[in-house]
Amino acid sequence: MDYRVDVCEVTPQAVLRLPREIGADRLGEDIAAGIRELTATVQRAGLTANGAPTITFSEESATGDTSLVGFGVPVEPAPMLSLRSGAEVIVVPGMLVARTSHRGGYAGLDGAYRALQRWVHEAGYRPSGPPTEVYLVGPDEVSDPRRLVTEIRVPVLPSPAIAVVVDAPFADAVEMTREALQQQGFGVLTEIDVQATLRERLGEQIEPYLILGVCNPRLASLALAANRQAGLMLPCNVVVRGADSGTLVEAADPDVLVRAAGHDGLQSIADEARGLLTAAIEALRTVPVSAQHGK
Repeated sequence: MDYRVDVCEVTPQAVLRLPREIGADRLGEDIAAGIRELTATVQRAGLTANGAPTITFSEESATGDTSLVGFGVPVEPAPMLSLRSGAEVIVVPGMLVARTSHRGGYAGLDGAYRALQRWVHEAGYRPSGPPTEVYLVGPDEVSDPRRLVTEIRVPVLPSPAIAVVVDAPFADAVEMTREALQQQGFGVLTEIDVQATLRERLGEQIEPYLILGVCNPRLASLALAANRQAGLMLPCNVVVRGADSGTLVEAADPDVLVRAAGHDGLQSIADEARGLLTAAIEALRTVPVSAQHGK
């Protein structure tokens, strides 16, 4: 199954959270039972559910073949929740999440998780919390596992890079990257073959890994005129490295660098630099596969 992954902002919301254990060998039954208990708790407490039920995995799992999870559902708060129920209404803050959807039984969820984790890694994001499964169509609604629809969400930190995976050999991807950067006014000032350096000096073996120090002379001049410390952020690094599904090209995001340094006067220049780097990276994304392989 092919999985499409995207990143979105989840807004803050009140969530009824109910802790339970689920077993790896009885996922469907335990999830359905948890949703039923969640629904009953919502009704007893006089709450109004306004979203799909979820489970969020605990940072600490139970022993054996069971996992400790928090069943949840977005609600409109009400003051009638009994402490004896073991449930609580919490406010979940807004966050950035990477997500994908799986259609079918829970036995196939591993493939969705692997695709999501691979995409997060290759896109330069960093997971910032445990995953959540959203039961868009859950076992409490349908009996045929083929009709189940589960969205998997993983909280992520904003990417410090603009990245793309190119379906091309490493050497071809390097040349394509040079050409795309040149089209946007960037020249390569420095080049570090990290793979060769580590092999020669430490005897270590890593995947093909090249760091290009690139600079747009016009933007560099504007940045230095505005703030001489801008040189600390020059040149901008572009990394080309081997990945499982092709070659990963990622450029340091000038906007992130400027914000981290607190140089507000450079923001407009960083915005323009980001736009040009994004255009170069996106150009790699749109190169036909046949052209990438030199066919």
